[in-house]
Amino acid sequence: MAEKVTRRPHGGDVWNFSRKYGFPIEKIIDFSAPINPLGPSPEAVKAIKKLSSLIRFYTDQNPVELKRDICEYIGGIKPDNIILGNGSVELIYMFVDVFARGSEVIIPVPSFTEYEKAALRVNAKPIFVEMSEDFSMDIDKLKKCFSDNTRMLIVCNPHSPSGRLFGKEAILELVEFCEDRNIHILVDENYMDFINSEQDYTLAPYVHKYGNLFVVRSFSKFFGMPGLRLGYGIASDELVRLLEDFRLPWNVSVLSIIAGQAALKDKSFIEKTKSYIASERRKLSLMLNELNMLKVFPSEVNFLLVKILNKSITATSLKSKLSKKGIMIRSCEDFRGLDESYIRISVRKSEENMFLIKALKETLLGSKT
Repeated sequence: MAEKVTRRPHGGDVWNFSRKYGFPIEKIIDFSAPINPLGPSPEAVKAIKKLSSLIRFYTDQNPVELKRDICEYIGGIKPDNIILGNGSVELIYMFVDVFARGSEVIIPVPSFTEYEKAALRVNAKPIFVEMSEDFSMDIDKLKKCFSDNTRMLIVCNPHSPSGRLFGKEAILELVEFCEDRNIHILVDENYMDFINSEQDYTLAPYVHKYGNLFVVRSFSKFFGMPGLRLGYGIASDELVRLLEDFRLPWNVSVLSIIAGQAALKDKSFIEKTKSYIASERRKLSLMLNELNMLKVFPSEVNFLLVKILNKSITATSLKSKLSKKGIMIRSCEDFRGLDESYIRISVRKSEENMFLIKALKETLLGSKT
């Protein structure tokens, strides 16, 4: 019997926050979930409105047009290399279920808590490998943790919750190490879209060479559509064919397919997002550091991992005080390898970032600005 897993909180639960604190959802400023502050692509919203009548039909079981658009967006892959999911989390659970049931799964920590839950759900044993203090990966340390019962390695790049970006060569070394031992590797690239030179880092084009490699992405973070639940996995033709046998029917909605296609074609939105996030991240990081009570870790994506230096203030207490101002932040104490001194703050619009800094000054320093 699979071990029962306690459900851990995630960022972005505006619904429960609204019920608890009485703020209308549209008035909540959510720094807890790393979602594009510019919202979804205007073209995606327009397409949904225009084609909403199509919900009277069953969804397309094989939306090849969307797959072709993904191929054009990613580069170096073809439609047969893509499997669609109800968000990337469905694909993560599916992959672990198919290839790691009853075995050992190696997970560098801290990391997305659903990796652990996906393993425990199928009676697999998570093997946690702590990362360095700067959240770099010690490849040799990782390799020493493999055993005869290891069947999977899960790596997140760019890394969450730190925002660190790992070099392609390091991840490929792990892919080859796993391939030599008949071990599958899942590379979670949910935040890769935020990287300007993502072609220098993504492993997507390497699925032709490595049959053990599975890369997952989604439309939730960069494209700002978490409510539509659309993700995709990239793998060799053979691996995709195998996984398709385990995919639930009609798992991706008509509106998700429509919005996904429109978003991928909105080049202006894509370019604007990358530029805006990079600029606002730099400014927000600088303002947080200037408070002199926080340590901000370097990040390449749309969120910042922050350590509270004042030991009398915990992530939970700070989160509670900011909640009363309608502000949500992510407490990181439930991430393995982190404690109650860590929080994660997403990059939002300039005026919202300024409002957060004002609230932090009032909360941490007791000053009114």
